[in-house]
Amino acid sequence: MVFTLVITVFYIIFEAIGLLGNLLVITTIFLESRFHVMRYVALASLAVLDFLYLILVPSFRIASMVQGRWPFGEMLCYLNPNFARYFYFNTILHLIVVSYDRYLAIVKSPLTYDGTISTARKVSLVINWIVPIPFFITPILRGRKFHYNPLVFYCEDGLWSSPSSSENTQSDGAKAMLFSIFLIVLPLLVIVFFNWSVYKTAKTHINACKIQVESVSGLEESQQRRQEMIRRKAEGRAAADVNIIVVSFFLCFLPPWICGLLRNFAGSVKFPAEATLITDGCFMVSAFCNPLIYSFRKRDFRASVKSLLRRFGQFGGDRNVIGVNN
Repeated sequence: MVFTLVITVFYIIFEAIGLLGNLLVITTIFLESRFHVMRYVALASLAVLDFLYLILVPSFRIASMVQGRWPFGEMLCYLNPNFARYFYFNTILHLIVVSYDRYLAIVKSPLTYDGTISTARKVSLVINWIVPIPFFITPILRGRKFHYNPLVFYCEDGLWSSPSSSENTQSDGAKAMLFSIFLIVLPLLVIVFFNWSVYKTAKTHINACKIQVESVSGLEESQQRRQEMIRRKAEGRAAADVNIIVVSFFLCFLPPWICGLLRNFAGSVKFPAEATLITDGCFMVSAFCNPLIYSFRKRDFRASVKSLLRRFGQFGGDRNVIGVNN
């Protein structure tokens, strides 16, 4: 009982921080015209994804933990775990798009890339939201049974709550492995390829600029080389930001993924509910990692957030003054 209470409190804190942080990211990027480039728009789309995830997945589970039952009916019992599947796959696609955008800017087309929101880039973001839909509706169309598991306070397909035979366990384990390879290993390899290429290229460019700056004698030419080096460093820092976002997501996802595999292979062995609740909390952390990364890593983003908060504060103050005068 005490453990459930503590976990519930942490879930509520994660939910509140994630909703507020992602809403702030979305608002800042939407209102600040200098952020209307592909890199930031893709990050804003990722923030929308995290915001919807927090509303449609953990919020129902938190209410279930508080009430000790599932009060939302059979339909949401089907939808809630499938929403989690949809948002995970959508996040993976967003990380691929963000990594590929940095790959274009630094490795493939550094001279022609301008970061503008072209029609093709808009379509790529729309596709990100459409492609995971079959993974969301297929389990429902196939009639998979989802049951409320009172030990973990949410609905699942019953593999844990209903002991299965060894044959079914092996089949479920094989499906879990194929799912992991297709939705985790392969996307991870693609993301690692993009970001490793970006890292090597950015490092090479920075070292080359340093050598050129040291060897140039003319003042004007030296300043141009220094400006070029500053630009390259900014690109390298942006690439490092993407790497941090990707690594933080996978670090948050690995515990629940490992837990899910162990549960599938455990068969009739009872898996600790506490481990599942803790690892699910780790995945919730990924939903507010990005706002924290932006706040610590991006000076221009911090300045824009402060400016936005001041504007909202002044707007609230103006309304109070108007009310007093009236």
